[in-house]
Amino acid sequence: MADEALHNPGHPDADESGLRRSVVDAIGELGAPVVRWPGGCTGTSYEWERGVGPSEQRARTVDWHFGYDVGNGFGTAEFVAYCRRIGAEPQINLTTGTGSLREALAWIEYCNGTGDSVWANLRRSHGYDEPFDVRYWQIGNEEWGSWELGQVGPQDNAVRCREWAKAIKRLNPELKVLAIGCFEPSQALDWNLALLREAWDHIDYLTLHTYWPFDPEAEGGDYARVLSGPYRTESAIVAIQGLVDLVARENPGTPKPELAFTEWNCADATRFEMSPKWRPTDTRYRTVDALAVGSFLNVMQRQADSVTLANFAQTINVVGALVVTDDELVRETVYWPLWMQRRYSGGISLAGDTICSTIAGESLERTAIELPAVDVSASTDRAGTTVWLSVVNRDRDQSVRLSVELGQPLATNVVRVHQLHTEDPLDRNSLAEPNRVAPRSDEVKLDDDLALVLPPSSYSIIELTTTAPLCTS
Repeated sequence: MADEALHNPGHPDADESGLRRSVVDAIGELGAPVVRWPGGCTGTSYEWERGVGPSEQRARTVDWHFGYDVGNGFGTAEFVAYCRRIGAEPQINLTTGTGSLREALAWIEYCNGTGDSVWANLRRSHGYDEPFDVRYWQIGNEEWGSWELGQVGPQDNAVRCREWAKAIKRLNPELKVLAIGCFEPSQALDWNLALLREAWDHIDYLTLHTYWPFDPEAEGGDYARVLSGPYRTESAIVAIQGLVDLVARENPGTPKPELAFTEWNCADATRFEMSPKWRPTDTRYRTVDALAVGSFLNVMQRQADSVTLANFAQTINVVGALVVTDDELVRETVYWPLWMQRRYSGGISLAGDTICSTIAGESLERTAIELPAVDVSASTDRAGTTVWLSVVNRDRDQSVRLSVELGQPLATNVVRVHQLHTEDPLDRNSLAEPNRVAPRSDEVKLDDDLALVLPPSSYSIIELTTTAPLCTS
């Protein structure tokens, strides 16, 4: 359904490439720097050769992970063209579950080959004289999980990743290789340690996946549990970065792999449909889920030295930022923090301290934890005089008075506030009310203590200007 919602040549909204204009426009507004395809789970059994050449000659095939047949009208060339159209770099998942290293290298050669070789010439015969220049290649998806085709143990995965990455780098050492890491507490140590030790010299990223499940019918809408998700994830990032640093001691003088979250989002654990017959009938996400997304954007901003690449999962319908039917397009609440951060943040992350009270949180296992009531990250531009504070007030009932100390005088005590907030944190957009939850921007005058009040259950980005730079670069 996600493919049809984006690529549907027979739809009235489709352009000459078969893409629905309104969907492309909505995705383009997010300014995604990297888009990942095909996958997750589908990627471990995807047959790339079925998705190239004249589209009318591409037969339907079976998605071997899910067990149903799918079309191949949206293939490699279409994906790359779509990425270029929205200004994103394409990131391709190589097929590890049912595929071979030979097939993986052929795919890379098809995309990037410049010589007189069989796969580069095949691309040319399909009408693409210039190489696609795909730089990001991920080796598989979640092979540590029992649900995945091609599940392997830590050492087998590590050796396979080493050999695949070594071969990819021989084709072109400038390509970026993403290795599949594990985020599950019971497996993360053995899996990631084996992988780092075996493939250290050949990989650029250790990838991780994280979802924060919620039950909308649970007491309170699972408010505390879903908002605790990014908080728990940040502590795990610190731990896994520590593991990377540990293996770095065994490899002095060599670059460290960086961390990449190639799937992340909230997820309604009670309704996770994956079927060719399924069609969305309404939205999934509430305001509280958007707050969790805003918090994780804060996490990645604070952990920018470790996490340097991320792919929001997913774009359309199934845990997506958009709901797309035959006739409608609705921006889910979780769309808006991505939209806000893309417009109202700088390229330099600032260190800072937050002093606040705590609220009741909840672990994945539903045990009680303490959670900071306020979550903050800060960024600035290269000039260092514009500062954006990204603030989530996690408290469901109480507003907070936010006092700011930047180390430089403000140029003005009138600030711009971009805010996502509803009176009920369980509010959501819908096909009937597509704009019920959306951000608004206002000018706000700080009080004499350089403070302002933020409502409960809100995500705000506060834009300030200083008289002198906070930092230089």
